[in-house]
Amino acid sequence: MPPETLPASEPHSGDPQQGESQQGLGRTIYNLFAPKGDFVGQAFRLEFTPFALSQSVTGVIPLTLFALKGPAQFRIYAVMLLAFKISIGAVLTAAIVTRFFPVMVNDRALRARNFWGMARVIPFEEIAKVEPIRWLIFTPFARISTHRYKNWVWLPLFLVRQQEFEKRYCEVAPVDNPLRVYFES
Repeated sequence: MPPETLPASEPHSGDPQQGESQQGLGRTIYNLFAPKGDFVGQAFRLEFTPFALSQSVTGVIPLTLFALKGPAQFRIYAVMLLAFKISIGAVLTAAIVTRFFPVMVNDRALRARNFWGMARVIPFEEIAKVEPIRWLIFTPFARISTHRYKNWVWLPLFLVRQQEFEKRYCEVAPVDNPLRVYFES
């Protein structure tokens, strides 16, 4: 399968009387939540199964506790919600995220998401530290901190073409880049 390169969106053409800051805010919001945003680069999609399992388990634990220990009149609702979460909710969430929210890389930066799902573009020189973590047991991530931002970017290490992603990243990132050092170790 050939690598997928995603084009940039058309520039925002707002009302000329609109302030520059309002247009900038609109683009910022668009780039935080849009699946691909304005970032142009090679896209790497997440594997479906690990993400679906993590979604199932995170919903199962609290609902199971509520179904077992909650008020008796609400237990049947907890069981029904639990069945929905496991069967439909996790599958739909995983299908949407794995298809429409890829990790992207180009010659200057990486685009991934933080814990809350907001997209961040991280120039290679901004990466300060990389920590390997596991979300539950089956979803490995590299948590990336930057010099400018307080919240971490969670880079999934269960991409469909993980080896190709690591190879591409190591080709374009500087030799002393912490994520490149992590991939090469």
